[in-house]
Amino acid sequence: MTFDHIGVFFGVDALYPFRLIGRIALPLFIFLSVEGALKTSNKKKYILRLSAFAIGAAIVLTIFSFLSPLLKEIAYGSGNIFIDLLLIVLIITILESQNNKIKPLIALPIIYMIVSGVLLKLEGCACNGYYSWFPPGIRLQYGYYSLFLGMGFYLAKKIAPKVSPMCVDPEVEQIASNLLSILVLMISTVLFVGINTLFGAKYANHLDSVQTYAILAGVPILFYSGKKGYSAKWFKIAYYLYYPLHLVIIALIFM
Repeated sequence: MTFDHIGVFFGVDALYPFRLIGRIALPLFIFLSVEGALKTSNKKKYILRLSAFAIGAAIVLTIFSFLSPLLKEIAYGSGNIFIDLLLIVLIITILESQNNKIKPLIALPIIYMIVSGVLLKLEGCACNGYYSWFPPGIRLQYGYYSLFLGMGFYLAKKIAPKVSPMCVDPEVEQIASNLLSILVLMISTVLFVGINTLFGAKYANHLDSVQTYAILAGVPILFYSGKKGYSAKWFKIAYYLYYPLHLVIIALIFM
């Protein structure tokens, strides 16, 4: 992610390999958010934490949009990754809820994700300008691609135990889950590139043709153990704060 954002500020031609490396970040963030949504002991606290940092990132991106034309372009083009993660966790929480009355609410985050993704594509044509009524701080970073990945990873977790119902070995189940998740990653990426192609060259983004590099995220997913890693409180806080802080630091350097 850091490589990717340095590449954004330098410009595509200057550090194109950095942008390719950056394609790996989003699938890993979403993969672990799905894990968090299913395994956290306190879903409400998890959602509130994501919401708090989504607001923090929104403030940073909104400030960016007023500082300079370059930062405005970056803010509108990047979106807020915490919105992607928050909506995916909300969708999973609704799906996992025993309260059938709230099930219809699942349509709201799904529509939000699709609209955000479509607007980002429409702004790919310079003649359309920016949709200022949908400010960058509340946009998703990848829209429907995040939706494909989030729902696909969730289904992979649910289907894995049924692949080999007679097998009770948790390690084998984890391997099955990982392999299904990699399949989801490949299918979602192909769908994303395909949908972007349907928009036509007029609305093309410079990263549309290389989003397939996101499939490389399948390597760390393949070796995922399913076990919780290092999670000291200071590390959790630093992990969440890193996103808005590194954007501010990089922006200040380039300004």
